[in-house]
Amino acid sequence: MSTSLLYHTQNIVGFQHQSYKFEKGKVIELINRNVFTCPKCSSHNISVFPSRTRRIQCDKIGKKLFYIEVNIHRIYCRNCKVVSTDSLPFLSHPKSRISSSLKRTIIELRSEMSISAISKYFELDWRIVKDCEKRYLKKKFKAIKLKNVRIIGIDEIYVTRVKGKEKYITVVRDLESGAVLYVGSGKGAKSLDRFGKRLRHSKCNVKAIAMDMSKAYISWVEENLPNAQKVFDHFHVIKLMNDKLDKIRRRTAKEIDEEQKTLLKNQRFLFLRNVEDLEPDAKQLLDNLRKVFKGLGDASMMKEALRSIYHMAGNAVEAEAAFKNWCSIARQTQIKELIDMAKTIENNLDGITAYWKMSGLTNASMEGFNNKIRWLIRQAYGFRDDEYFTLKIYNLPNTKVEANI
Repeated sequence: MSTSLLYHTQNIVGFQHQSYKFEKGKVIELINRNVFTCPKCSSHNISVFPSRTRRIQCDKIGKKLFYIEVNIHRIYCRNCKVVSTDSLPFLSHPKSRISSSLKRTIIELRSEMSISAISKYFELDWRIVKDCEKRYLKKKFKAIKLKNVRIIGIDEIYVTRVKGKEKYITVVRDLESGAVLYVGSGKGAKSLDRFGKRLRHSKCNVKAIAMDMSKAYISWVEENLPNAQKVFDHFHVIKLMNDKLDKIRRRTAKEIDEEQKTLLKNQRFLFLRNVEDLEPDAKQLLDNLRKVFKGLGDASMMKEALRSIYHMAGNAVEAEAAFKNWCSIARQTQIKELIDMAKTIENNLDGITAYWKMSGLTNASMEGFNNKIRWLIRQAYGFRDDEYFTLKIYNLPNTKVEANI
């Protein structure tokens, strides 16, 4: 009966029950192997010598922690003349102190429980729980196929500050399936070097890349994916415009007197918010500030005009004409930041209008995924193990945001 329980509850076969013992609320079953063979050649022409006893933690039985104790033997094979150590087939790796069955249980519970909660439930060191998940994720994401990838998104995200230096990662995703294809350390073209090698070996046919207007990313795409369409989605275009607008606001604040400064104080987000999202009182205040500070007011109107192109243009031809007209007006304002923005748009016009050519392709899902990465960092109070952190990002599309880390 006990041997049958070993199989049905712990998936252990080839061993015979000997006895039970109990220690401080723990159930310990002593077992022995039924038949010995040479680990190298499977021969029965062997001599077996007891070496030591190992205790392995298994799945709980009811509310009790359950362990097995088994004698480990040294085996001498007369056929291959080799001395080897007896192996335990119910372990995920030779040095494991928990059974494969318990490891599977831990992996299943990780989607619902934190590492500390599982550690407490099974009375395990938290490092063992983490190691179980890490080994599982390394095996799961050992080979990520790129063959059928058509549309990708590239974005960078700030992770933390280490010894005064900001730490970034670069994430590449399949925008059709949502899968994470690559996580690189740092930002810029260098962080994508290993991904470039994988692309060349995979011989995949990438049609489009959604990204920001970083010169480093543009040069990397032109070198590694010269036939793919670069798409600069509207989120990054408007974000860049907001940065220019905020720069104008700060410059204006430096040039005006103290009395006028009080009018602009704490009004940063008034200029950056979308005008349709403002309350009536806030809209009236914005109109008044636009009249008082003409340069800042012109820049604010130009921001809204730029946003309106994405709502009004029906195709790439209309969008191109609208952007060129916007750039012409921006130059007439003689505001340095608007002129710089016009140059940026003109230099990247093909990628900007590709938004319409690619049926509204956007990198918005990448921004949403970045929020999930930030959530991941907050839940774990930062990750000291970079490899584990990377593996968790690969698995993030399959992770419920409500679950603890």
